[in-house]
Amino acid sequence: MSQRIIKTITAEDIERHREVLCAWATANGLVPKDIAAGPGVTVERVARRTVIVFHEFQRGADGRILFDADRGDAMVIRRAVTQVETLAQHGYPGSDPAG
Repeated sequence: MSQRIIKTITAEDIERHREVLCAWATANGLVPKDIAAGPGVTVERVARRTVIVFHEFQRGADGRILFDADRGDAMVIRRAVTQVETLAQHGYPGSDPAG
């Protein structure tokens, strides 16, 4: 299966364009506060689909983010969802219509 990265969104990009990126994430069925800024987010072409690849915070039954005591940071898992709305539709700077 062929795969290529269309757009990489860094933690710095997330900080700089938070409002646009939160609207885009929400439009694609994601909860912005559950997306870890690091190591970033990518938009990728996988076969005929365009997917958003991100790291999602893991939460306990009480809704709090779980922490890995050994590493001293939040527990995340890598996830991917099919993109429904593009970055360009939300006015993200420098985005092409596919991304």
